[in-house]
Amino acid sequence: MSTRTRRPTVELRRLRTLSVLLAFTAAVGLVFGTAGFTVMSADRGIDASVVADDEASLGYDTLTDAVDDGESTAVVAYHNQFEHDLDEFHVDVSIVDPDTETTLVDAETPDELPSATDGTVDVTLACPVEEEVHLQFEATGSGGGVSVSLDRVHTVTCLPDDPDDPDGPTVTGVQYNNAANADVHTDGSDGNVSAIVWIVDSPPVDTPDAIEPVVFDDAEPLDTAKKVRPEVVQSRAPSELPNDWKIVAIEFPDQDVAYVHPQWDAGEYDAPKTGDGVETTELPLDAEQLVNTSVVDESEDG
Repeated sequence: MSTRTRRPTVELRRLRTLSVLLAFTAAVGLVFGTAGFTVMSADRGIDASVVADDEASLGYDTLTDAVDDGESTAVVAYHNQFEHDLDEFHVDVSIVDPDTETTLVDAETPDELPSATDGTVDVTLACPVEEEVHLQFEATGSGGGVSVSLDRVHTVTCLPDDPDDPDGPTVTGVQYNNAANADVHTDGSDGNVSAIVWIVDSPPVDTPDAIEPVVFDDAEPLDTAKKVRPEVVQSRAPSELPNDWKIVAIEFPDQDVAYVHPQWDAGEYDAPKTGDGVETTELPLDAEQLVNTSVVDESEDG
């Protein structure tokens, strides 16, 4: 008995070839993925995976590579290029390296990101030495049926304060213009300084509650290039200032010195006129101390 082998028909060979091609195509798709395209619909919730470039629906930019110790600095920015507002937006900021000497003091982040707008993340670091810090930014947002997330790491250099190069100018004196205004003198160029301007409501006064401080700090410093009175006015709402206020003294806490009006006489002015403030290092000043302080005799003797 003989056995006869049958050859596959042409149609069967075509089917086998097609099956092989389909299997190969599926395998390639699993390995390399499908061609990129974007389909968005506000009616059906979607999850958008984005990249940090100009075409991304959620754009991401780095703004700086250096952060000064203790200063709030805009480090990165996000751009909402969706058609919808991201009503909920959150950025979690952390330091990647747990062994770094730098600490994350604060991070100011936007809590929403309207369509076609930008939002910055401001970071405050504290560092005893100069070092590179790897900051991780984990952003999530949702709104209008869209949800989005983006994780990025950006490296900045934290720059500590230099004790040999203090911030701001050194104050050398204050010249009072009557009792209503004053000029701050420095040893060189003008700049921003921390200060406390002590003002009094309608002297003469005999109680400390009529004397109050107007504080200028790192966030809102006093510019020594400007007259003091307009800076006080700018720092307070009109309703927060007395109608007829005068300047009693200006204190510079970072420089351990204050200058009292040269005609201040325990709650009143002795014929206030233009003159140099009387220096004192008995700090900090307070209202009780000032209402009982007289510098008239000292200034006239000098």
